[in-house]
Amino acid sequence: MLDVLSLFKPEQAVIDVELICSQLGYAPASAYRYVRELSDVGLLVRLPRGYALGPRVIELDRLMTEYHPLLSSSRDLTQHLVEQTGLSVLISELYGSTVISIYHQPGANVDPLNFGRGRPMDLFRSATSRVILAYLLPRQLRKIFDAHTDHPGVQRIGGDWRVFSKTMLQIRKQGFCISVGELDPEKTGLAAPIFDEKQRILGSITLVGPSERFAAFNQEFLANLVVGAAASITAHISAA
Repeated sequence: MLDVLSLFKPEQAVIDVELICSQLGYAPASAYRYVRELSDVGLLVRLPRGYALGPRVIELDRLMTEYHPLLSSSRDLTQHLVEQTGLSVLISELYGSTVISIYHQPGANVDPLNFGRGRPMDLFRSATSRVILAYLLPRQLRKIFDAHTDHPGVQRIGGDWRVFSKTMLQIRKQGFCISVGELDPEKTGLAAPIFDEKQRILGSITLVGPSERFAAFNQEFLANLVVGAAASITAHISAA
Protein backbone atom coordinates (compact mmCIF):
# COMPACT_ATOMS: atom_id res chain seq x y z
CA MET A 1 0.00 0.00 0.00
CA LEU A 2 2.75 2.46 0.88
CA ASP A 3 4.18 1.96 -2.61
CA VAL A 4 1.45 4.38 -3.72
CA LEU A 5 3.43 7.19 -2.08
CA SER A 6 6.46 6.36 -4.24
CA LEU A 7 4.53 7.53 -7.31
CA PHE A 8 4.78 11.19 -6.32
CA LYS A 9 7.46 13.09 -8.25
CA PRO A 10 8.07 16.75 -9.14
CA GLU A 11 6.45 16.14 -12.52
CA GLN A 12 3.69 13.98 -10.99
CA ALA A 13 2.31 15.82 -7.96
CA VAL A 14 -1.22 14.44 -8.38
CA ILE A 15 -2.07 10.80 -8.99
CA ASP A 16 -5.28 8.91 -9.66
CA VAL A 17 -6.48 5.32 -9.46
CA GLU A 18 -5.86 4.69 -13.16
CA LEU A 19 -2.24 5.78 -12.81
CA ILE A 20 -1.79 3.68 -9.65
CA CYS A 21 -3.07 0.60 -11.46
CA SER A 22 -0.93 1.16 -14.56
CA GLN A 23 2.31 1.93 -12.73
CA LEU A 24 2.03 -0.47 -9.79
CA GLY A 25 -0.03 -3.24 -11.37
CA TYR A 26 -2.80 -3.10 -8.77
CA ALA A 27 -6.35 -4.15 -9.47
CA PRO A 28 -8.78 -1.18 -9.35
CA ALA A 29 -10.48 -2.52 -6.21
CA SER A 30 -7.12 -2.66 -4.40
CA ALA A 31 -6.12 0.80 -5.62
CA TYR A 32 -9.39 2.33 -4.40
CA ARG A 33 -8.98 0.63 -1.02
CA TYR A 34 -5.39 1.85 -0.65
CA VAL A 35 -6.14 5.49 -1.48
CA ARG A 36 -9.11 5.42 0.91
CA GLU A 37 -6.97 4.06 3.76
CA LEU A 38 -4.12 6.47 3.04
CA SER A 39 -6.60 9.35 2.94
CA ASP A 40 -8.15 8.27 6.25
CA VAL A 41 -4.78 8.72 8.00
CA GLY A 42 -3.99 12.00 6.26
CA LEU A 43 -1.23 10.76 3.95
CA LEU A 44 -3.32 11.56 0.87
CA VAL A 45 -5.87 14.27 0.19
CA ARG A 46 -8.57 14.17 -2.50
CA LEU A 47 -8.45 16.83 -5.23
CA PRO A 48 -10.59 17.31 -8.37
CA ARG A 49 -7.95 15.65 -10.57
CA GLY A 50 -6.97 12.86 -8.16
CA TYR A 51 -4.92 12.63 -4.97
CA ALA A 52 -2.03 14.69 -3.58
CA LEU A 53 0.15 14.24 -0.53
CA GLY A 54 -1.84 15.01 2.60
CA PRO A 55 -1.30 17.11 5.72
CA ARG A 56 0.00 14.17 7.77
CA VAL A 57 3.16 14.28 5.63
CA ILE A 58 3.81 17.85 6.81
CA GLU A 59 3.27 16.82 10.42
CA LEU A 60 5.72 13.92 10.06
CA ASP A 61 8.26 16.21 8.41
CA ARG A 62 8.07 18.61 11.36
CA LEU A 63 8.51 15.78 13.84
CA MET A 64 11.50 14.48 11.90
CA THR A 65 13.08 17.92 11.60
CA GLU A 66 12.75 18.64 15.30
CA TYR A 67 13.25 15.25 16.92
CA HIS A 68 15.03 12.83 14.58
CA PRO A 69 17.99 11.43 16.62
CA LEU A 70 20.44 11.98 13.78
CA LEU A 71 19.44 15.63 13.48
CA SER A 72 19.21 16.38 17.19
CA SER A 73 22.72 14.93 17.57
CA SER A 74 24.19 17.09 14.83
CA ARG A 75 22.70 20.59 14.84
CA ASP A 76 25.35 22.24 17.01
CA LEU A 77 28.13 20.47 15.10
CA THR A 78 26.82 21.48 11.70
CA GLN A 79 26.47 25.10 12.80
CA HIS A 80 30.05 25.04 14.08
CA LEU A 81 31.30 23.62 10.76
CA VAL A 82 29.53 26.38 8.84
CA GLU A 83 31.01 29.04 11.11
CA GLN A 84 34.52 27.61 10.69
CA THR A 85 34.45 27.17 6.91
CA GLY A 86 31.60 29.15 5.38
CA LEU A 87 30.67 25.95 3.51
CA SER A 88 27.28 24.26 3.59
CA VAL A 89 26.68 21.05 5.54
CA LEU A 90 24.44 18.13 4.62
CA ILE A 91 23.29 15.27 6.82
CA SER A 92 22.19 12.33 4.68
CA GLU A 93 20.78 8.86 5.22
CA LEU A 94 20.75 5.62 3.31
CA TYR A 95 17.27 4.94 1.93
CA GLY A 96 16.85 1.71 -0.01
CA SER A 97 19.14 1.98 -3.02
CA THR A 98 19.44 5.75 -2.77
CA VAL A 99 20.77 8.36 -0.38
CA ILE A 100 18.67 11.33 0.68
CA SER A 101 19.74 14.47 2.52
CA ILE A 102 17.55 15.06 5.56
CA TYR A 103 19.19 18.29 6.73
CA HIS A 104 20.90 21.23 5.04
CA GLN A 105 22.72 23.97 6.94
CA PRO A 106 23.52 26.69 4.37
CA GLY A 107 26.97 28.20 4.29
CA ALA A 108 28.14 31.69 3.41
CA ASN A 109 27.50 30.97 -0.27
CA VAL A 110 23.74 30.77 -0.69
CA ASP A 111 23.71 29.25 -4.19
CA PRO A 112 21.11 26.46 -4.14
CA LEU A 113 22.25 22.86 -4.26
CA ASN A 114 20.86 20.59 -6.96
CA PHE A 115 20.64 17.83 -4.37
CA GLY A 116 19.77 19.56 -1.13
CA ARG A 117 17.31 18.38 1.50
CA GLY A 118 14.73 15.90 0.26
CA ARG A 119 16.33 15.21 -3.13
CA PRO A 120 17.35 11.54 -3.50
CA MET A 121 20.65 10.73 -5.17
CA ASP A 122 21.96 7.40 -6.36
CA LEU A 123 24.65 5.49 -4.52
CA PHE A 124 27.38 6.02 -7.10
CA ARG A 125 27.50 9.79 -7.55
CA SER A 126 29.02 12.24 -5.06
CA ALA A 127 31.07 11.89 -1.92
CA THR A 128 27.85 11.96 0.12
CA SER A 129 26.71 8.67 -1.41
CA ARG A 130 29.99 6.88 -2.04
CA VAL A 131 31.20 7.20 1.54
CA ILE A 132 28.01 5.36 2.59
CA LEU A 133 28.40 2.79 -0.18
CA ALA A 134 31.97 2.08 0.90
CA TYR A 135 30.90 1.05 4.40
CA LEU A 136 28.18 -1.40 3.46
CA LEU A 137 28.77 -5.03 4.36
CA PRO A 138 30.72 -6.92 1.66
CA ARG A 139 27.70 -9.03 0.69
CA GLN A 140 25.54 -5.87 0.41
CA LEU A 141 28.18 -4.16 -1.69
CA ARG A 142 28.55 -7.14 -4.04
CA LYS A 143 24.77 -7.41 -4.44
CA ILE A 144 24.53 -3.72 -5.38
CA PHE A 145 27.46 -4.03 -7.77
CA ASP A 146 25.95 -7.06 -9.51
CA ALA A 147 22.61 -5.27 -9.88
CA HIS A 148 24.16 -2.12 -11.36
CA THR A 149 27.10 -3.26 -13.49
CA ASP A 150 25.90 -1.16 -16.44
CA HIS A 151 25.25 1.97 -14.34
CA PRO A 152 27.43 4.89 -15.54
CA GLY A 153 28.44 5.59 -11.95
CA VAL A 154 29.68 2.03 -11.50
CA GLN A 155 31.60 2.25 -14.76
CA ARG A 156 33.30 5.45 -13.57
CA ILE A 157 34.32 3.85 -10.28
CA GLY A 158 35.46 0.59 -11.84
CA GLY A 159 33.92 -1.66 -14.44
CA ASP A 160 34.77 -4.91 -12.69
CA TRP A 161 34.32 -6.09 -9.13
CA ARG A 162 38.03 -6.12 -8.32
CA VAL A 163 38.55 -2.46 -9.22
CA PHE A 164 35.22 -1.41 -7.69
CA SER A 165 35.84 -3.12 -4.35
CA LYS A 166 39.40 -1.78 -4.23
CA THR A 167 38.09 1.76 -4.66
CA MET A 168 35.61 1.23 -1.82
CA LEU A 169 38.39 -0.14 0.38
CA GLN A 170 40.49 2.97 -0.29
CA ILE A 171 37.62 5.18 0.87
CA ARG A 172 37.29 3.14 4.06
CA LYS A 173 41.01 3.36 4.74
CA GLN A 174 41.10 7.15 4.48
CA GLY A 175 37.80 7.56 6.32
CA PHE A 176 36.29 10.15 3.99
CA CYS A 177 35.46 10.77 0.35
CA ILE A 178 35.80 13.80 -1.94
CA SER A 179 33.96 14.55 -5.17
CA VAL A 180 34.19 17.53 -7.51
CA GLY A 181 31.37 18.74 -9.74
CA GLU A 182 29.43 15.47 -9.78
CA LEU A 183 26.08 16.87 -8.61
CA ASP A 184 26.64 20.62 -8.82
CA PRO A 185 29.06 22.15 -11.34
CA GLU A 186 31.98 23.96 -9.72
CA LYS A 187 31.10 22.60 -6.27
CA THR A 188 33.14 20.19 -4.17
CA GLY A 189 31.92 17.84 -1.45
CA LEU A 190 33.81 16.11 1.34
CA ALA A 191 31.91 13.46 3.28
CA ALA A 192 32.50 11.15 6.25
CA PRO A 193 30.41 8.19 7.47
CA ILE A 194 27.99 8.18 10.40
CA PHE A 195 27.26 4.87 12.15
CA ASP A 196 24.56 3.58 14.46
CA GLU A 197 25.09 2.07 17.90
CA LYS A 198 26.20 -1.24 16.35
CA GLN A 199 28.65 0.47 14.00
CA ARG A 200 26.46 -0.17 10.97
CA ILE A 201 26.53 2.56 8.34
CA LEU A 202 23.66 4.96 8.89
CA GLY A 203 24.44 7.99 6.77
CA SER A 204 26.99 10.69 6.14
CA ILE A 205 27.88 14.29 6.87
CA THR A 206 29.14 16.41 3.99
CA LEU A 207 30.83 19.76 3.65
CA VAL A 208 29.85 21.18 0.26
CA GLY A 209 30.41 24.47 -1.50
CA PRO A 210 32.20 26.27 -4.33
CA SER A 211 35.39 24.51 -5.37
CA GLU A 212 37.19 27.86 -5.22
CA ARG A 213 36.34 28.19 -1.53
CA PHE A 214 37.41 24.60 -0.87
CA ALA A 215 40.79 25.38 -2.42
CA ALA A 216 41.34 28.13 0.16
CA PHE A 217 41.58 25.47 2.89
CA ASN A 218 44.05 22.71 3.52
CA GLN A 219 42.32 19.45 2.55
CA GLU A 220 43.59 17.63 5.62
CA PHE A 221 42.15 20.37 7.82
CA LEU A 222 38.69 20.00 6.24
CA ALA A 223 38.86 16.22 6.34
CA ASN A 224 39.71 16.27 10.05
CA LEU A 225 36.77 18.59 10.72
CA VAL A 226 34.27 16.38 8.91
CA VAL A 227 35.61 13.07 10.21
CA GLY A 228 35.62 14.48 13.76
CA ALA A 229 32.06 15.72 13.41
CA ALA A 230 30.92 12.34 12.06
CA ALA A 231 32.57 10.57 15.00
CA SER A 232 30.85 12.91 17.48
CA ILE A 233 27.45 12.33 15.90
CA THR A 234 28.03 8.57 15.99
CA ALA A 235 28.95 8.78 19.67
CA HIS A 236 25.81 10.81 20.46
CA ILE A 237 23.61 8.30 18.65
CA SER A 238 25.22 5.37 20.46
CA ALA A 239 24.66 7.07 23.81
CA ALA A 240 21.04 7.97 23.13
